[in-house]
Amino acid sequence: MGANRAIFLGAIPIVLVLGLAAFALVKFASGEREEQGWVLHTYQVMDSLRTVLNDAADAETGQRGYLLTGKQSYLQPYRNARARLNADLDQFQTLTSDNQDQQVRAGALRKLLNDRFQVLDAGLVAGGAIRLASPQLISLLDQGKVMMDETRTMIGVGLEEEKRLLTIRVDTRRAVERNEILAAILLTVIAVLVLLTAAGLLVRNNMRLALSEAIRARQARILQATLDNIRDGIVVFDEADKVAAFNQIFFRLMDFPTTLAAMGTALGAFRELDETLSRDTLDAVPGGGAGKQEYARLKRGENALDVYKADIGDEGFLIAATDVTARMRAEASVRQSQKMEAVGQLTGGVAHDFNNLLQIISANLDLAVSDARTDPKTAERLQAAIAAVERGSRLTAQLLAFARRQALESRSIHAGRLVQEMTDLLRRTLGETIEVECMVAGGLWNTLIDVNQLQNAILNLAINARDAMPEGGKLTIEVANAFLDDDYATAHNEVQPGQYVMIAVSDSGTGMPPDVVARAFDPFFTTKPEGKGTGLGLSQVYGFVKQSNGHVKIYSENNVGTTIKIYLPRSRRPQDAPEPVLSMPAEGGRESILVVEDDDGVRAAVSDLLTELGYSVASAADALQALDFLAKNPRIDLLFTDVVMPGPIGSRELARRAKDMSPDIKVLFTSGYTQNAIVHNGQLDDGVILLSKPYRRDDLARKLRSMLKPPATPVAEPAPPQPTDTRVTSKRKILVVEDEALIRMTTVDMIEEIGLTYAEAGDGMEALKILAADPAIDILLTDLGLPGMRGTELVVEARKLRPGLPVIIASGYSTETTPGEKGLEGVIYLGKPFNLTQLRTAVQQAQGAG
Repeated sequence: MGANRAIFLGAIPIVLVLGLAAFALVKFASGEREEQGWVLHTYQVMDSLRTVLNDAADAETGQRGYLLTGKQSYLQPYRNARARLNADLDQFQTLTSDNQDQQVRAGALRKLLNDRFQVLDAGLVAGGAIRLASPQLISLLDQGKVMMDETRTMIGVGLEEEKRLLTIRVDTRRAVERNEILAAILLTVIAVLVLLTAAGLLVRNNMRLALSEAIRARQARILQATLDNIRDGIVVFDEADKVAAFNQIFFRLMDFPTTLAAMGTALGAFRELDETLSRDTLDAVPGGGAGKQEYARLKRGENALDVYKADIGDEGFLIAATDVTARMRAEASVRQSQKMEAVGQLTGGVAHDFNNLLQIISANLDLAVSDARTDPKTAERLQAAIAAVERGSRLTAQLLAFARRQALESRSIHAGRLVQEMTDLLRRTLGETIEVECMVAGGLWNTLIDVNQLQNAILNLAINARDAMPEGGKLTIEVANAFLDDDYATAHNEVQPGQYVMIAVSDSGTGMPPDVVARAFDPFFTTKPEGKGTGLGLSQVYGFVKQSNGHVKIYSENNVGTTIKIYLPRSRRPQDAPEPVLSMPAEGGRESILVVEDDDGVRAAVSDLLTELGYSVASAADALQALDFLAKNPRIDLLFTDVVMPGPIGSRELARRAKDMSPDIKVLFTSGYTQNAIVHNGQLDDGVILLSKPYRRDDLARKLRSMLKPPATPVAEPAPPQPTDTRVTSKRKILVVEDEALIRMTTVDMIEEIGLTYAEAGDGMEALKILAADPAIDILLTDLGLPGMRGTELVVEARKLRPGLPVIIASGYSTETTPGEKGLEGVIYLGKPFNLTQLRTAVQQAQGAG
C-alpha cells in the first residue's frame, strides 16, 4: 500500500505539469489566432479604403470623358461607381466599428463624397448643352478637383492609420509566438525536474518500505486496541511504559504540556505532573473488561474528569479521561431548580397568608387615620405604621417574585430606552462616589416584559453594586442583543437557545468568591451585616427573570468586580404605547359592590373601607354564597373577589357566572398569591383586572373609579391632618442614631412623649459631627447596624469626644459586644422592638449611670 501511495504521489505533479503545458499551448494558440485575425482585418480595411478611392476616381473619369466627347458611353463608369460607392462605404464603416477614429472618418468621407457627386451631377447638367466649357462648368470642375483631392487625402490618412495598426498587430503576433516558444521550453524543463524528483521519491520510498511495513503492522494492533477502549481523551503506553499512541484531547483535558504529546515519552514524565498517573495509583483504579469500569474523579480548573485505566494485553495499557463537567453541571442545575421550586412554594404560601394579615392591618389603619383627624400626633403615628405595612408589602412582593407567583403585566418595550431613562435616578440613588455609565447597542430588539418589575430588578442590582463599592467606583449598564446557542443551553439546563436582549450590570467592587456566587440567588442569603439587608434582592431578580422566560448569570472575581447579565427573550411585536399615569383623585361612589373573601378579617376590613368611601356593600364568604346573593340581587355594579377561594367553584368561574346573570357587572380580582385561575405562563389573562394585596384605601378607590363611571355626587377626600408641635422640652437631650427613617421617626416620637428633647442622625459620621457641635446632648441612643461605621465604633469615638457619655444601644440582635469591653463600659442595651415603657426605663438607667 505504501508503494502505491508513493507512485500516486509522484504521478500527481507529473499530471499537473502536463495539464499546465496543455493549457498554456491552447492559450497561446488561441492568442496567436486572434492576433492573426486582427492582421487580416487590417488588410481588409485598407482594401476597403482603396475601393472607395477607386469608385471616386472612376466616377470622375467617366464624367470628364462625357464632358469632353459628349459620348454616352463615358457615363457608364460614372453610373457604376456611384452605385457601388455607398455599399463600399458601408463595408468600411462595418469593418472599423471597433475604431472610433475611423468611424468619424467614415462619416466625414461619406459626406464629402456625397457633396462631390452633387458637384459631378451639376457639371453634367452644365456641360450637357454646351460643347465649349462655360465659366460655370470650369468652376464646377475646379470645385470637383478640390473635393477629389480632399477625398484622396482623407483616404490616405485612413490608410496610414491602418498601416500603423497593421505594424502593431504584426509585432504583437510575433511576441505571442516568442512567448509560446519560451513557455514550451520552460514547461519542458519543469516536467523534466518533476520527473526526476518523482523518480527520487519512488526510489527512497522503496528503500524504506520494508521497515515501514513492520512498524505499521505493530501500530495497527495498538491502534485497534485503543479504538476498542476509547471514551474521550486517551493515551496508550506500551510494555516499556512509553507512549505508543495518543490523542490531543487527553492533554487538553489533563492540562498537560504539548511537549509530552510525542511517541516514546516515558510514564515518569507524566507522573512528575500528576501522581494520579503512577502505576501504583492506576492499578488501584481498575477498568475495562466485563462491562465494569471504575474511575478516579479529578478536577482540572473548572472541569471535572473521570480518569480510568484499561489493560490491552501484553502490549501495555491505556489511560482515558472523560469530561463530565456538563453532566455534573446539569445535575447541579436540576438540584438547584428543585431547591428553588421547593423554597418558592413555601415562600408563595407564606406570602399569601402574610398579605392577608397585612391587608387587615392596612385597612384598619386607613380607617383609624380617618378617625384620628383631630389628633395630629396619633395620625402621624398611624402613618408611620402604614409605612411599615408598605415595607411588609414590598417584602412579600419580593417573596412572590422569587416564587414566580406574581402576576406580570408585560408590554413590548425598548429596554435601552428604559435604562437610559433610569440613569439619572440611579445617579441620585447611588451617590456622588459612584460613576454610572450606560451603553446601549444600536439596532436593539424589543422585549416583552413587565416594566415596573424590570425597573425594580435593575435598581436592586445597582444598589447591590453600590454596597460592593464602599470606597466608590464605577457602575456600567450595558444593553445589547445576544444569541444563546445550543452549546450554552447545554451547559445551562434551564436555558432555551435563541435570541435575547441582554442587560449587563457591572461594578468595579470587591467581587464574590465562587461559594458566594453559588448561593447568591438563594432567598434570605446575604453577605451584608446583620440588619442591612433582607437577602431577597437578587432572589427577586432571579424569580422575575425566570417567570419572564429569561436567564440570569453572575460573573464575579474577588477584588475585580461583578457582572450580572439578564437575558430577556426577544419580542417581534412593535413597542407598546406607554401606560398612562393614574392621576385621578381617590374618590368614592354610590354604586353597589359585592365583596367575596374567605378570610373574615379581610372581608370585614374591606367592607368597612368601601362603606366609608360611600359604596353600598354586601359580602360573601365563598363563591356559592356570592352566586346565591347575585341571583336574588342582580343589580350589583361590581364584583370584588379574592382569587384564591375555597369550595368547588373558583374565582374565574364565579366571574363567568356573574357575567351571565348580569352582563354589565364589573369584576375586580384581588389576591396576595396568584394561581392559575387568572394567570398563565406568568402573565395576567386578557381582560382580567387585578388589585394585589395588600392595597391602600386610595389604591382601592382609584381602581374602582377607573372601572366604574364617575360618581354623580363625588365624595370629598378629607384633607390630611396637619401635625402641630407638641414637644415637651427638657434639660435632657438625646442623640438618636438610626439609619432607618421610619424607626428613627417613631423613636423620637417616644422620646418627646417621655418629656425629652432630641437630635437625630442617619449614620455614625453625622452623629459625631452633631455631638461635637451640640454640647447640650448628654445621652447617645444608637443602633448597632449603621452604614459605614458600626454602632460600637460610634460609641468608642463618641466617648473620646465626650468621656463618660451615657449610651443606649438598641438592636434587634444579640448585643454583639463583650460586657466591659474597652470603650463600651456601662452601656445600656435596649432590644428591638421596644415600647414606650422599655425606652423610659433605659433612659432612666442611662441618666443614673451619667
